[in-house]
Amino acid sequence: MLINQIKSDSLIARKARKTDTATLLTTLYSEASMVGKNAGNRESTDQEVLQVIEKFVKNTNEVKDILLKNNKDVSNVISEIDVLSKYLPKKMSYEELETVIKKTIEVLKDLINMQLNMGNVMTLLKQNHNGKYDGKMASEIVKKELGN
Repeated sequence: MLINQIKSDSLIARKARKTDTATLLTTLYSEASMVGKNAGNRESTDQEVLQVIEKFVKNTNEVKDILLKNNKDVSNVISEIDVLSKYLPKKMSYEELETVIKKTIEVLKDLINMQLNMGNVMTLLKQNHNGKYDGKMASEIVKKELGN
């Protein structure tokens, strides 16, 4: 499980005296493990952990943008993003995502006799490929494919 990998990597970073990485991973582990504990005192799922990592990356990118606007050093922030990105699945390219969406639309056409809408396509896409695509890009492709 992803949560165990983060915990292990945190320990390795501490032993290697990489305090910034160890602190980041310890904080990430703590927040990710709380998701499962708060949802029934269980271990967090990989999907829940990925959502926490994506939130960390988003927040770190916002900090980077603020630092850049103020002409501040962003090297620490970039290294944090690099550490976090190792745990995220590779995102599909535009072409890969477009192919997946076209196949998803075809599957839906075969399954339902009602008119397709963005919600149907995005729901099925999320069920089968969550975390592996950029949501904004997917939305644009679905609109294009559905003629919206």
